[in-house]
Amino acid sequence: MTKLNYLNDTYLAISMAEFKGVRDMERGKSVILDQTIFYPQGGGQPSDHGEIHTENGVFKVTDVRLDEDGVVHHFGAFTKGNFSIGETVQLRIDIERRVENAKIHSAGHLLDIAVGKVGISDIKATKGYHFPNGPYVEYEGTLENPQEFIPKLEEAIKELIAKDIEVEKKDLLPEEAERRGLWAPPGKSVRTIGFKGYNSCGCGGTHVRSTGEIGKVKVRKISSKKGKVRISYLVE
Repeated sequence: MTKLNYLNDTYLAISMAEFKGVRDMERGKSVILDQTIFYPQGGGQPSDHGEIHTENGVFKVTDVRLDEDGVVHHFGAFTKGNFSIGETVQLRIDIERRVENAKIHSAGHLLDIAVGKVGISDIKATKGYHFPNGPYVEYEGTLENPQEFIPKLEEAIKELIAKDIEVEKKDLLPEEAERRGLWAPPGKSVRTIGFKGYNSCGCGGTHVRSTGEIGKVKVRKISSKKGKVRISYLVE
């Protein structure tokens, strides 16, 4: 099981770890560490990219996944040398990519708050896609004249960003998580994310410190069909 240090600090770009080994897997060569700051793809958020270094080796990380046993797989290729079992390695993530992904993910949560603020109460969030190529939040339900809500949502989001509301993270005890019907894969604690003063929800992604760090959010499109409402957005 890999210790997930990215959960503690979104902006931690460099750290150390112990090299445990390399596995040849279907996705390619996987580097295994005792701990990591690399975010594994999941929860609608893409993985981190970056490099793992020693004096004699460099491994370029192009994909990261968390398996059913709580082990994080750093996929990629050696561009120089290799590592020795038990060796201390340095991890460097692409911090620009990390922050961009964190902004997009936090903006998705903020959009959900804005939905409530503009009086859309008959839909329920079921899915979030927080990749740079077309992020959206999807809901169960229907919405009449959906395009009329675009300017209202953008204004509500703008006001929330201007207030620079703090993002709150909380790790739940197993009993509390069970009571709330929340679950996390092996290796991850059950965690909630919310903006101070508003409802929180289960989320294991990376987030900014406060709404003021998100920037400008544009609502690109709202579609309502077959019992699903999809609100597409863009972080500028």
